Amino acid sequence: MPKERQIKRLGETVCINNKHVFKKEDNKIHVNESTVNQTSKKRVELSSVDLDVLAEKKIIPFVPKYIPMPSPLNLVQESLYYDPWKHLIATMFLNRTRGCQALPLLWKFLDEYPTPQIAIKADVNKLADLLRPLGLQNIRAERILKFSQSYLIRPNFSSPKELFGMGKYAEDSWRLFCGEKDDAWMKGSGFEPEDKVLKLYIEWRRQQYELASIDGHSSHLS
Repeated sequence: MPKERQIKRLGETVCINNKHVFKKEDNKIHVNESTVNQTSKKRVELSSVDLDVLAEKKIIPFVPKYIPMPSPLNLVQESLYYDPWKHLIATMFLNRTRGCQALPLLWKFLDEYPTPQIAIKADVNKLADLLRPLGLQNIRAERILKFSQSYLIRPNFSSPKELFGMGKYAEDSWRLFCGEKDDAWMKGSGFEPEDKVLKLYIEWRRQQYELASIDGHSSHLS
């Protein structure tokens, strides 16, 4: 394992690079924000989270602004647009991982942990065992738990980057399938994802738009 990602477990304390990341006491998670959230001051703070209280939290159901056009690519994001937590969990499974490897485990995970309230109470070792085929299972498991905690703390986030562990891929997927308007795929929008699969979806959407425009023009002339 690379030195910069070395993990040491000291009882209920986890350290990365000899820096204290979090410890569990009395069913509360105490996090060193200077280590975990140093990349974004706007992210949710997890300094002291009561898991029992958080697990009972009720959140207002998400109401999608639109239904993404289903494509021949059959992306998992197309089917999870209605649930922000599941959508972003999917991006965590898919990030730098092939869909054929990630998706079977994603559905298995969602069957066992269908809500963030249930996920945050998951046993980290059991979750790591589920994620073992993807590699880096301990890191992945901890990230999923802390992301789910931050989601419950701030369910009305304006950007996924406000939540723990969310980067550009999650942000791009969110904008494309769960944004305020179904226009990120349009030419001139300024939206430029790096992920090649998201690029394929955008290219397909633009082709469908052009074909519809041609058909509409032809119908008008006739």
